[in-house]
Amino acid sequence: MRRGDEFAGRYVLKEVIGAGRSGDVWLAHDKTVGQDVALKPERIEGDRETAVRRLLGEPRAMAKFRDHPHVVTLFDVVTVPQDSDGESDGRGEDTYWFIMEYVPGGGLDRQPPMSPQRAARIGAELADALTALHEAGIVHCDIKPANIGLTGRGTAKLLDFGAAHRSGGTETVTANGPSSFTPAYAAPELARGNIPRPESDVFCLGATLYALVTGSPPRGNVSDGDDEHRQEGGGDGEDTERLTHWKAERGVVEMDAEAVGPLFPVLTSMLQRDPRHRPAPAEVKRLLAAIAGPERDDDEQTLNDSDKPAGHGRRRWPLLAAALGVSAALALTLVFVPDDDGETHDTDQAGQGRLTDEASNGSGKSSGQSLIGDPHTADLCKLADPTALGRFGEAQVDVDYGNFDRCDVLLRTDEETRIDVSLDLQPGSRPESSQPATTVGKIGILEEERQDDECGLKLVPEGDSGGFLVEIRVNVGDGTVTGGRATLCGVADSAAQSAAAVLNRGPIPRRPQAYPKDSLAWSNACDLLDTKALSVVPGVKAGAPEDIDVAKWRCEWSSDDDLETEVSFFRDQPKTEADGDPIRLSGYDAIVEAEDDTCSVFVEYRPYSGTNAEPAAEMLRLRVDGQRPSGELRSMATSLARSAAAKLPPR
Repeated sequence: MRRGDEFAGRYVLKEVIGAGRSGDVWLAHDKTVGQDVALKPERIEGDRETAVRRLLGEPRAMAKFRDHPHVVTLFDVVTVPQDSDGESDGRGEDTYWFIMEYVPGGGLDRQPPMSPQRAARIGAELADALTALHEAGIVHCDIKPANIGLTGRGTAKLLDFGAAHRSGGTETVTANGPSSFTPAYAAPELARGNIPRPESDVFCLGATLYALVTGSPPRGNVSDGDDEHRQEGGGDGEDTERLTHWKAERGVVEMDAEAVGPLFPVLTSMLQRDPRHRPAPAEVKRLLAAIAGPERDDDEQTLNDSDKPAGHGRRRWPLLAAALGVSAALALTLVFVPDDDGETHDTDQAGQGRLTDEASNGSGKSSGQSLIGDPHTADLCKLADPTALGRFGEAQVDVDYGNFDRCDVLLRTDEETRIDVSLDLQPGSRPESSQPATTVGKIGILEEERQDDECGLKLVPEGDSGGFLVEIRVNVGDGTVTGGRATLCGVADSAAQSAAAVLNRGPIPRRPQAYPKDSLAWSNACDLLDTKALSVVPGVKAGAPEDIDVAKWRCEWSSDDDLETEVSFFRDQPKTEADGDPIRLSGYDAIVEAEDDTCSVFVEYRPYSGTNAEPAAEMLRLRVDGQRPSGELRSMATSLARSAAAKLPPR
């Protein structure tokens, strides 16, 4: 075939634009519709029936996404006898020509490194394509720069379905046999020969985005990062290829956080060794779109992005496979340094806390000490993004439950099952000599003790030695969760990635509106019980409380008789007789709830209209725990509640 020849009586060959598995890929002009197309040849090998079935799997897979904006369009498949295409080798085999949309930019492996924001835009578009693929039961398996093209307006297109698999199946939908991947970009489960899964594409996309910014994949630039390995073909035996494949099997990646800048947190989550800990493509799209910012006008979308990559060529930090594996834990905790006594804030009329130049060291960037700020103005619910949990079910933030240092997400997986995700702001410090298994931006992930009914992770900021904690607990609220602890851990990991992404952008956002002046949020719960009031608890250590939260909204004392006493504030729907025994204490309505070895008294202080205008109330809560008769616990709790209620601010 030569330039100027006509193909199939319709296409005029213009020039060779690439090399495929079975020959040159041509740019041609379709005389019928008047547009340029790409012609890619594919020849069958081996048993004809099996080979044809596998070969035609690629166009059948592509045909499912004819109208998707980020998947290259397949127009037709033309069969040409081997002896009539001008390239006969005497075997008498037919050639199948795929007539495809022409993407003028070719593969992105030909493009110079780009900015993190531009890569994020491309990644968000490809994540949208992956969502469609996975919903149709197809795993691409070989996402890499060479298999991504850009239209003349800069829109990303996913190319080449030659390695695609049916999700959950045992054979490919295409011609390459049981396994096909590129070691420099492959997920560890692909390199180990396991059946591809949708999460495998997320890993490959993460490695690809890293390469688009830095110029090489996170396992080094081996054979131009495009050394494809197939289980039915093997490699060339060179040391570099063996090393890359070894790294791929173990999930090793080497990332330079400074080079990829704002992409680092989401890339870290996408490149997790354990597929269960990687975000879904829809979540990847959301995170990358936030980094990319608003889309530019079409005339600003250029084929060759002129932005320089951030920090290209800086040192790499290895993250080993074992380090990237995240285990289940009791609670997800984010640790922060508290404000210095000298740090100052000002607050606008909407309650937005703004740090002074002193807090940001004059750089305009928030220092590590500003991540919490004033707990009274911090909006903890901004860390609880329900869309990050959308793949598990319907999630809704509940801002009217628990103390003021808490935000909850109610996750309903079906009509009968609910998973509770709670975030609590607490004082705490990073455990000494602890090392994070991996990092998400400036947040390190630490492993915690496993529990069957709860799951989570502990996250610590880089260089922190003490401060505030944000503890996230994930447990079953109602019903029975399919998948048990594994599902809870998946929820915890998604919550962790979402919260870490927010915190890596700066301080916890401020509340859009300040608490009302008559809210208990401005009160000190610890001052409500003095030594005389606490004396009703035998053996109580009535000095300074042993456990105090960040804003003194909760205090706890213990006694030598193994009794524990807690005073705190609480928000919920107003308590009724269905919850316990009603009483009056110091002019307030109260409810006494008694259970085994514990008694709590809820004193209703300020009713208000909560979410969706549902009734809610701020309450004072007194709790006494210990192995004592229920009557004794009730007497102590009621006496403490009466004393504390008498000291509440007058309404």
